[in-house]
Amino acid sequence: MTLILDVDAHFEPGPEWLDPYPELAKRLPPLDPSVLAVDAIIGDLLHYVPEADRPPMADLVPPGMALLHGQEKDDEAGRRSEFEGKNQFQVANAKARLAWMDEQKIDIQNVICLSGIAYSIAIDDLDLTRDVIRTCNTWLAETCAGSKGRLLPVTALDYHDLDWTVAEMERMRAHGSRVFLVPAYPVGGIPPAHPSWDRVWAAAVSLGMTPMLHTGFERMRFDPGWANLGGDTTVMRMVSSAHRHVAPSTLIYSMVYGGVFERFPNLTLMLAEVGTGWLPYLMREIDDRVSPTAELFLGKSRLKQKPSEYLARHIRATPLSGGNDQPLLAIMRDLPEDMIVFSSDFPHFEGFTDPKKFYDELFLEASPAKTERFFGGSMLDVYARMGDPIEAPAS
Repeated sequence: MTLILDVDAHFEPGPEWLDPYPELAKRLPPLDPSVLAVDAIIGDLLHYVPEADRPPMADLVPPGMALLHGQEKDDEAGRRSEFEGKNQFQVANAKARLAWMDEQKIDIQNVICLSGIAYSIAIDDLDLTRDVIRTCNTWLAETCAGSKGRLLPVTALDYHDLDWTVAEMERMRAHGSRVFLVPAYPVGGIPPAHPSWDRVWAAAVSLGMTPMLHTGFERMRFDPGWANLGGDTTVMRMVSSAHRHVAPSTLIYSMVYGGVFERFPNLTLMLAEVGTGWLPYLMREIDDRVSPTAELFLGKSRLKQKPSEYLARHIRATPLSGGNDQPLLAIMRDLPEDMIVFSSDFPHFEGFTDPKKFYDELFLEASPAKTERFFGGSMLDVYARMGDPIEAPAS
């Protein structure tokens, strides 16, 4: 069987990652995990709402925050057991991670750390934001360095200065990174599909790196009136989370129709933790904008292929175990053969502590070829297409 490539896993150590950088730590405000959670879940709704009109922070904080961050009370051992081995923040230990990967037969794993980029919601100084992102990238690269190529650091970036962005991509590629995080929203008023971003996509292909849209970077901008839901914060969280696929689909539409994939035929966009159940609809719907009827209103498309053909070639997505990714085999049947790929999201609570068992059972009746493409073959082809294949790590 080909290499097993886990495209999305995490080292999220909390503030401990700053310990080697005391001077930087002095310049940064403390980060409250509860505030980060509120921003991630309903920040889209609250963005334009004056603070005076918002519900109290105590009401906005999700009820499971203590559980997610390992701070639950002693009498909650029952609930804790449901999340055994799963934590949003845990000490980053490369040796322990490699031992877990060996148990799971995972050869290579992309590792994300969002701890640095999280400061962007607490500081307005762009130079300081870039310093903290760059430093966290360095910490992650050094943490992964002893794995002999099995742990690949994922590059976090700021996109206000694209020259800085490309330079950081180049620096992190030298540290083994093969993935960089991208937003689904305009930065400084410029969306990722704008031609000014072509230098980023050109660098990605040249460096053999794939952009990844990961949950938390798929911001939508709601009318602030949507935050007025009778003060029911549970409803607010549900409404916001139900729209998580809207921003990824907007990014895909803009990159397809805007010609990004035509200009960069070897570029692949990865989707992580934004659901996959909506992708079959997108495949069925995306060609409607170039139909004869659509031409009466939109004009004739200048694309050389059907939009669905770009989608099939240039989009890869990884599922979790939730409802928007189930039933996975049915979703995969409605999509191009190579679109859905493997990840563990380890050690996050929404991920898998035993992905091998889960997927071995899921693919019990699937052909060996289908299983091989899911676990690694599809993504390995993505990198080979850019002329910079991923090789088997040194033993």
